[in-house]
Amino acid sequence: MGDPAADLAVQGTNTSSITSKRSLERLGYLQPCHVEGATEKDSPLMLKYVVQKPSRRSPVINRSYYYRTETIRLLVEGWIQECETLGMDNCAVISLGCGFDPTFFRLKLLQERRETRTKLKYIDIDYPTLIMERLYMVRNQEKLFDLLPENPSKDDVAEFVSDTYSCLGVDLRNLNELEKRLEEAGITKKGGQQQTRMPILVVSEVVLAYLEAEESDAVIKFFADFPEATFVLHEQCIPTFDVDEQGNENLHPFALTMFRHFERTMTPLKTLREYMSIEDQRDRFQELGWPNCEIMNMNLMADLLVTPNESDHLRISQLEPFDEYDEQHWIGSYYFTAVASTGPKEGVSVPTRSPDVLRGIGLSAKLQHALFMTETPMDKSSYISIDHKSASASSSQRSIVGSIKWAGEVLFPGLDINRKGHSLTILGDYAYAFGGFGLDASDGLEDQRIFRARSQQTRLATMLRINLQDGTSQMLPRDDDEPAPRMHHSAVSTLNGSTIYMYGGRDGPTKVHNDVWRFTPENGWDPIWRARVNPMSNHRAPSGLFKHTANMMVIDDKEMMVVYGGRNGAGEANETIWAFVIPDNQWVPFMWRSSERQPKYKGIFSHSSVVVKDEDQRNVLLVIGGIHGKDEKVLNSVTRVTMGRTLNIDENTVLHWAEADEISLQEINDNSSAGRSSNSGDHAHVHSLFKPRFGHTSVAVDEDRILVIGGVSSPGLLLWQETVVEIRLKARTFQYLRPSSFRELVMVNHATVLDNSRNRIIGIGGGGTCFGFGAWWDAVGWALKL
Repeated sequence: MGDPAADLAVQGTNTSSITSKRSLERLGYLQPCHVEGATEKDSPLMLKYVVQKPSRRSPVINRSYYYRTETIRLLVEGWIQECETLGMDNCAVISLGCGFDPTFFRLKLLQERRETRTKLKYIDIDYPTLIMERLYMVRNQEKLFDLLPENPSKDDVAEFVSDTYSCLGVDLRNLNELEKRLEEAGITKKGGQQQTRMPILVVSEVVLAYLEAEESDAVIKFFADFPEATFVLHEQCIPTFDVDEQGNENLHPFALTMFRHFERTMTPLKTLREYMSIEDQRDRFQELGWPNCEIMNMNLMADLLVTPNESDHLRISQLEPFDEYDEQHWIGSYYFTAVASTGPKEGVSVPTRSPDVLRGIGLSAKLQHALFMTETPMDKSSYISIDHKSASASSSQRSIVGSIKWAGEVLFPGLDINRKGHSLTILGDYAYAFGGFGLDASDGLEDQRIFRARSQQTRLATMLRINLQDGTSQMLPRDDDEPAPRMHHSAVSTLNGSTIYMYGGRDGPTKVHNDVWRFTPENGWDPIWRARVNPMSNHRAPSGLFKHTANMMVIDDKEMMVVYGGRNGAGEANETIWAFVIPDNQWVPFMWRSSERQPKYKGIFSHSSVVVKDEDQRNVLLVIGGIHGKDEKVLNSVTRVTMGRTLNIDENTVLHWAEADEISLQEINDNSSAGRSSNSGDHAHVHSLFKPRFGHTSVAVDEDRILVIGGVSSPGLLLWQETVVEIRLKARTFQYLRPSSFRELVMVNHATVLDNSRNRIIGIGGGGTCFGFGAWWDAVGWALKL
């Protein structure tokens, strides 16, 4: 019915998917059968029997597949449990595009162990050739073969049919054949099924997306005719990123990279072109005969269902080093799970309610709670249902979005910087970009922005000098005694603008630096503080940190490089404020003065911070967003940190202290001032939440005005019009500023700096790997006009 070569390519996705799930099993992400007291020996997960050549996937692929696999597992097992709770005698699970998935064998062990009374019928369906391979594999694995039901009605090389398990080779584009084969397996739309009351659960895990839209629609509509049917669909989506004045949609670079990947592998996502957003999917299910439908993206599923507690995050964080949070949350924004149901048909007497899996596993209650929680930033790109047309008063209802202009089109004509996690600092008329992760300057293909293999990328130790007057750039020569390659370090200039102090950063997630280097244009690098510290010394020092922030501040007449947050080599978030005292070349810790004046979220990373003045004209630190280390929650908090020192005369000691205050921001929303410029500070009415983000930067334009730029949000995608946000401290308000024209930028893991002499903010670099689809680089520098 389709192109044989294309069908073969789609069947090949089974190998990639099942190998990724086997990677989870080997590393311990998947707990054996999820039965208390069970071990892999007495209750195996089965994936090891269907993957002959295991391969360890990257941490971000492991985490993403864990969220996906656990979501499907919890929904399937939760639905079966609902049927048991309702006292049903029979229920059926139909897995579309099953590939080598061993769920049936695991469920059979589960039912034997739990001694359930509800009889489960499980049906696996896929291409005929793939089913033949599956059956051959099962028959040659003793553990799987022994679990096959006895006395099947059909048992040959291409098909297996029994009362409790069937394996059917059917092309889903042939619905007549599908209906016939299901009837042979004991699943019918009417007659016997209505009399015995057999609810069905249909599971489609990244299957229908490869069909044409009308073909996948026909499959969904086909199952809508079954009474008491539930449909679980897990697929890709394209959340709205930007729509211009003419109504044309501009895609996020992740979406562009994803589309190109599937086109390149001859497995185009055909249905996705027709149904891009989860709103489209909701309307689709409703039009195709499903009166109930709730849809959540993968980020929200992870937060509410898979890893809702600190203990869940702690368990998986100990399995392998992980630091690709930006990539993980991107992926979570571009995959969704839909749960639709039909209920009983007219004229059918049902003594009890139909199985409601979301209610059964407690997710409905969590969603209702989250919808009315003011701290929960759910919007229509992360959750939507037929009952809730819009999840919250979100960005679509904002009546004022300000504007900000680009400072020129091509600022640095010779610059092609493919790096992320670097630093950017200004000394005089030059900006200095150091380190990061990306493509070495000697790579002749540096102008390639996408589809770069990881093997061609590395951590960098090069210093790029950019002339801010004419836009030219130069890679400075490197000596042996200079900082080692690193990323996610910090670099700040002294208050007189003569020297750069660089601290920390990492090689791998567990190989973290804690050295301090000083750089001047005249003398280059100078290692003023090394990691080897005398353990008997009275001077304390931080462990190596990365994804922290550093700012120069004067505290009691001493200039200090203040380091806030960050992660250490063990993956723990730093809760201590550290300051490197410039005149003394020594570290001092700042202790929280009281339990009442501590941050709501201690131990954060991937945040931003700037120095501003408080009401008493003291220098204070403003900390924005980030990720909370203990539960990996993406934050929308804005915290003001005041620091000082007190002399204890009795003990002849100095106490360095800190106090924190949470700042509540309100969004400007004035329908009468739609054309107002971004420099206006008054407002008439406010609503909405400051959207969570991490991996962003912040720049203090003056004592009252801070611009927050870029980053990643969760659970929904950060929209283009939300990429830049202006905070007004005195009024305690914020306003999103839409850049004057759309540019294909991710603005994540980039670096920004205030160029006061030219009244602009400069941005350099940034990018990320888009799952297994390829890498994206913001290779061209840019500037925002102030």
